[in-house]
Amino acid sequence: MNSGLLPLLAANPCIPPGLIATLASSEQAAHRQAAAASQAASQELLAVLAQDSHPVVRRAVAASQSCQAGTLARLASDDDEQVAAAVAANQATSPEVTERLGGDQRTEVRAAAAGNPRCPRSRLLVLAKDEYRRVRHCVLQNPDACAEALTAAYWPREFMSRLYLAGNVAAVPAALDELASDPSPVIRLAVARNRQAPPVVLDRLARDQEQEVMVTALRHPSTPRYLVAAAAGHGEPARQAVAANPMCPPAQLLALAKDLTITVRVAAAANRSLPRAAAFELAADAEPAARAPLGGNRSAPFPVLATLGSDPIVSVRSRVARNDQALPELLRRLASDSDDAVRAGVAANPAASAAAHWCLLAEPGRYVLEELARASRHQEILAELVKAAG
Repeated sequence: MNSGLLPLLAANPCIPPGLIATLASSEQAAHRQAAAASQAASQELLAVLAQDSHPVVRRAVAASQSCQAGTLARLASDDDEQVAAAVAANQATSPEVTERLGGDQRTEVRAAAAGNPRCPRSRLLVLAKDEYRRVRHCVLQNPDACAEALTAAYWPREFMSRLYLAGNVAAVPAALDELASDPSPVIRLAVARNRQAPPVVLDRLARDQEQEVMVTALRHPSTPRYLVAAAAGHGEPARQAVAANPMCPPAQLLALAKDLTITVRVAAAANRSLPRAAAFELAADAEPAARAPLGGNRSAPFPVLATLGSDPIVSVRSRVARNDQALPELLRRLASDSDDAVRAGVAANPAASAAAHWCLLAEPGRYVLEELARASRHQEILAELVKAAG
């Protein structure tokens, strides 16, 4: 018996409904919590668990995206603050209930509503002027907040206000442009990481005196290509950043795959835009550190993955084992690998066949079983794991 597998099985979206029902009727609150958090839990079961005496179970129901709006509406009146907050943060909650929770007396509940992308605009504008900083900060982190709400919640002299706005994809270009000149490198770094940062802003950040800011901007896929191309001839940090950028021109990426500095080759090996010729070049690299990320690269050609699947270094084979673009026959071979790290990688791979998983069950190690419980999509394998869990 391995009861530790039960919560892992419950988190698997392909788990048989019977196991979820068993967990939901368990005397252990942790098991009922796992059932409530499962993607496989039915709406009817969630409605029953919403009445559970233990707050951790009701919190799990309140956070479930599968929960019916009616069940969430009932939980919105729960005496437990964390249950109500979970309802307020849940995007499955109706706008009407989120609106009501946005006016709750409890700060954490209002803060949760303020961060919910489905919070009604009218309520968000009120929360943006809340007396508590925590609530205003949640508005600043809301990815769907309107410009008016962000402006109202923003206090420029407050460091955390600037930081949250700098990282918000809803921030208007003018705000990001201003924050890109912030005296704090932490704020400028947040702008450089913002996936909606405009090219004109990234142009400036790619020339930043702070190395981490400059490197991050050069990694951004929206950074102008001429800057990426120019940086490929600069120092090691810049070359490494360019090698990681998916928009790096193929010719330069091929050159970077042959760079004398290992960190640059490692970055190139992980790049999803890696040219086929560069992949074959890196597959023969003398450094395992360069071959390993190539094994995990979903764009690596099948012959390259087949070669790396026989690599003498475990870290390389284990990356191939977790690559969901690896062919089933390769994963079946890796399922018989002598190292548990490689076998666990196959167990975690959704592309692995039932035959590969049966092979793993023949000599299961602890980590292999746990990965199978989390990731297997094969009902016959899950049935065996349920038996093992007792």
